[in-house]
Amino acid sequence: MKKIPKFRSEKEEADFWATHDSADYLSETKEAKVKFTRPPKKLVSLRLDENTIVKLKKIAESKGIGYLELVRMWVLENLNKTKAA
Repeated sequence: MKKIPKFRSEKEEADFWATHDSADYLSETKEAKVKFTRPPKKLVSLRLDENTIVKLKKIAESKGIGYLELVRMWVLENLNKTKAA
């Protein structure tokens, strides 16, 4: 196995890895423990009429997701479009 050189800058390192295969340097690497955390979510109750739920389910099914995920996506998309007062 080859030895990873010392780099003077991120650009120098990026240039190196753009032209070298990291598999050639596996003996020099260590396993990294990574923990992904999600921010806690709070349950919100929303009452919708049956016709609206049926429409949501059809749209969500066509996208391959659940209807609650669709509602959550739409809420977040519209929050990001709207400037807070």
